[in-house]
Order: sequence, then C-alpha cells, then structure tokens
Amino acid sequence: MNAEAKNVAVTCTHLIRDIDDYRQSFTDAGFTLVLPDVPGQELAGDELVAAMQGISGVVAGDDQFTSDVMAQLPDLKVISKWGIGLDGIDLPNAAERGITVTNTPGMFGNEVAEQGLGYLFALVRGIVDVDREVRAGGWPKPVGRSIGALTATVLGLGDIGRTLVTKLQALGVTVSGSDPSPEAAEWAAANNVPVGDAAELARDVDVVMITAPLNSATRGMVDADFIDGMRAGSWLINVGRGPIVVGSAVADAIERGHLAGAALDVFEVEPLADERLRHLPNLILGSHNASNTYEACHRTHVKAIENLVTNLTN
Repeated sequence: MNAEAKNVAVTCTHLIRDIDDYRQSFTDAGFTLVLPDVPGQELAGDELVAAMQGISGVVAGDDQFTSDVMAQLPDLKVISKWGIGLDGIDLPNAAERGITVTNTPGMFGNEVAEQGLGYLFALVRGIVDVDREVRAGGWPKPVGRSIGALTATVLGLGDIGRTLVTKLQALGVTVSGSDPSPEAAEWAAANNVPVGDAAELARDVDVVMITAPLNSATRGMVDADFIDGMRAGSWLINVGRGPIVVGSAVADAIERGHLAGAALDVFEVEPLADERLRHLPNLILGSHNASNTYEACHRTHVKAIENLVTNLTN
C-alpha cells in the first residue's frame, strides 16, 4: 500500500501530548497527520466515527473500535494500538474487514510493575493513611508488615506480570502466579514460580496482584466470591484492567474488614464514577496511569508509529 495521500490520526492522548517531537515521522512517511479532539481518555461511538472519517490509519489509545464503528469507516486500514490491551477492538470484525491491528507489547512492563510495587509498599506500611492523618494534625504509628515476610500471587504472567514477579522475588516475597498460557507455565517453571488456579492461590497469600489482560475469562473474575475466598486481612492490587475487578465487591470487603486494604489503578468505568469507592478508608485510588513515565512513553511512541508506517506502506 502506498503511503501517498494517506490521512492518519493520533487519538492516543500520551502521543498527542508529545506530538511535536514526532510530526516529522509522519511527514517523512508521506502521511497527512490529523489530530482529533480527545476530551477524555478515549473516543467511542459517534465521536470515534466522526474523528475517523477519511482516515487510513490511527495510533489509538483505549478507543472503542466496535463492529458498528468499523462498519462506518471504509477507509480505515490500520489500527496501531499504543500499549498492550486490545480489548477495545473487535478483532474478528477487524480481520473480516481487512483492518490490520497491532500493539506494542514489552514497552512498559517495568514501569507498570514498579507502580504495583509502589502500591504494595503504600498499603502494607499505611503510607497514604499516615500522610492524611499527619496533615490533619495527627501523629499515627501504625504497625506495618515487612515486605520480605509477605506471600503474594500475581494473576497474569505476561511481560508485566513476569517483571513484577522478578521484582517481588528480589525483595524476598514468596510468589506464586496464575496464567493459562503454555508460555507462562514454561517461564514459571524456569523461574521457580508455582502456578495454579487464581482463586485457589488467593486463599493462602497476603497479597493478590493483578496484571492480567481483559478477556472473556478475566472479565469480572475478581468478584464477591473470589474476594470472600481470599485470606482475611489480605490486600488486593489491580494494575491490570479495570473490569477484571468488581468494584462493589471490593467496597463490601473493605467495609466489613475482610480485606485489609486495596489499591486500584484501573476501574470498571473510567474516569472513576463510583462515589462509594472514593470515600472508603484503606483504599488507594489511581488514574490508569501506571505506564506513564517519560521513558516508557517515548519508546512506545516510536514503536506505535513504526507499526503504523510499516503496515500502511507495505
């Protein structure tokens, strides 16, 4: 496919923020760059359809490319996903329409794993709660836990999960993992990581950490039954995908003291709309921002643009 006269769009807000550093990459490939207005985190429905009119390729964020949307985009040939998760794209329908879909695995496993560790330290040492109380005039002395004394299970052993496991092991944490893929099982065996059923593993550990992708098997997996099966007084951390965890079940478990606390970087609906979650103690809230470091963003910008150019010019 010739790049000449091809209009391409960027809807990934991270790349839009840094676009002045990358305009030349699109020009050199012979593309005309279009920057739609993205008022929030993503585009969906009629807004996405309107933004993609006459567009041959897009570097996309978490935009919702459903079958209905793609049916109205006859010019679209390539969706270059900035990041890993493809749950917002109807992949079978894209294949039927001849739309090439790519993503950027391996770009920010380290950064998301670091965020998971940050949440772990903050939870088990009460860092956020202490900060709030000191600002209010208090001087609390909560009893925390030593990181090296903890047990944890990591749900999802892709690039992020494997990196997180390695970091946890370096800190002395006893780690298990859950992932159905043969590649994950092979890696786990080579790295002395016991693997098994997620719910069963969660019964016997201090911390459950989620790094899994969103798919039909993981959507809603961490529900009330799953959380009830977790060890009383344990912690839950989600740096995977929001709809994996049922937020109301987390709230219930924290309110009755079954969970000692939780850290949620992602949510079922984003931005966070659940007012109940906003006001719970022992709950740290993120903004789906674990991958957002200078270094990770720029390496991902390069790869996402490269994927777009390669697939629109070949």
